Amino acid sequence: LPGAKLQAMTQATAYKIIRKLKMEKPTYRELLNRRATMENMTRAKAAAASDDGESPPARKIWRSTFDKDISRSIRFFLWMLIHDGYKVGKFWDNIPTCQQRGQCPRCGVHESMEHILTQCGEPGQKEVWDLASELWRMKTGNDLRPTIGQIMAGGVTKLVDPGTTRLHKILITESAHLIWRLRNERVIQQTGSAPLAEIRNRWLKTINNRLAIDCAMTDEFKYGKKALKISLVKRTWKKTLKDERTLARDWPKNIGVLVGVG
Repeated sequence: LPGAKLQAMTQATAYKIIRKLKMEKPTYRELLNRRATMENMTRAKAAAASDDGESPPARKIWRSTFDKDISRSIRFFLWMLIHDGYKVGKFWDNIPTCQQRGQCPRCGVHESMEHILTQCGEPGQKEVWDLASELWRMKTGNDLRPTIGQIMAGGVTKLVDPGTTRLHKILITESAHLIWRLRNERVIQQTGSAPLAEIRNRWLKTINNRLAIDCAMTDEFKYGKKALKISLVKRTWKKTLKDERTLARDWPKNIGVLVGVG
């Protein structure tokens, strides 16, 4: 990467260079060894363990923060989540006049990322996972109620087939990130709790946008080797689409297909 010509550099290349340089800094390597990071990594590895109890190596968890099936902004979210890098909860305890920021006003407990993403009683957390679970039941017949460890390991968990694994990855990471955004709007921007109808509509828009991106990415003429295989897109979204039985066999070529929730 050193010596790359500026005029020939794409945004993706520049991003990789900046991230590589950042990761080579001693402060970054020290961050990897923080106690909170190590504890979160242990939780993520345990959540991603195979049926025989074997946990994936830490490097596999870290590689998932580069997973192309996960939106770039969400990759950074997962990276920060594992590092316990967000300023919530106990972060505020020793800052004069700011201690109240560490409390969840609805639940009366210390905020943590685990509380925000899987436990909080404010509108958003439960409603988003209810919607994700509804779609997951359409796909597999099972509920989807991830732990914080499963969210951290969202890009690693392997299921029965590549399509199911991929949808699991998309549902968990997109849903968790939406819950985080809703919390920030409520707490930081002080917009108040979002109406339930808005939460539902935003989740549907989020997942349908991912479906639309998948469809668009099957264009081999436009994306070449980076194009998604139509077969993978079909396996990913099988059993989850609106009016699925009436869709053409090559439906991924037609942007406008929607999930069947709602």
